[in-house]
Amino acid sequence: MSTSPHYKGVKDESTIKKDGGNLQIKPTALDVTWGNDPRYWSIDKNAGPISLLQVSWLEVTGTFDMGSASLDTSKLYSLKFRVRMKADAFGWSGCPVYLMVKDADNSKFKWKKVDLSRLPAGREVVIPEFFDEKHLFKPSPDKLIFGLFEIWRGRWKGGLEILEVIIERA
Repeated sequence: MSTSPHYKGVKDESTIKKDGGNLQIKPTALDVTWGNDPRYWSIDKNAGPISLLQVSWLEVTGTFDMGSASLDTSKLYSLKFRVRMKADAFGWSGCPVYLMVKDADNSKFKWKKVDLSRLPAGREVVIPEFFDEKHLFKPSPDKLIFGLFEIWRGRWKGGLEILEVIIERA
C-alpha cells in the first residue's frame, strides 16, 4: 500500500482501450490528488468509477506516453469526461470546473470551463458535450496530458463520480 495520500493511476491494457483512432480511459488510470485518503475519495481499484466524497482541491489528471496512446498527431481530437453527479452532491454552485489538455499546435494548455452544478443528479453525462461544447486539441507527439480541476475557490465539494475519459477524433 502506498504511503502517499495521492493516488497514482495504473496505466496498462486493462485501463486504456484503443478503439480505432479513439481512446477510452478508465478512471483508475488517472492520477488523483488526495485519492488514497478514504475521507476524500472512494476508488474502486477494479477499474470501476472513482467517487469524490469531499475535497476542497479537485485535481484529477492523466499523463500518457504517446506510444501507448497511439493518437494521430496530425488530427484534431476532443477531450471528454463521462461523469455522474450523485443526489447528495454539494458545493458545486458558483464553483466552475476546468477541463485541461495540452495542445501540440502551440505547446500550451487549453482550458474549458464547465458548471457542474447544472448536471442532473443520478444521470451519466459527458462533459463538456452536455453543455453543447467541445474541448478540441491536437495531441503532442511525446505525451498526452489532460485533467479536471477546481483548485481556486477553496470550497468543499463532493458527490461527483468519474466513470471514464474519452479521447475521440473530432
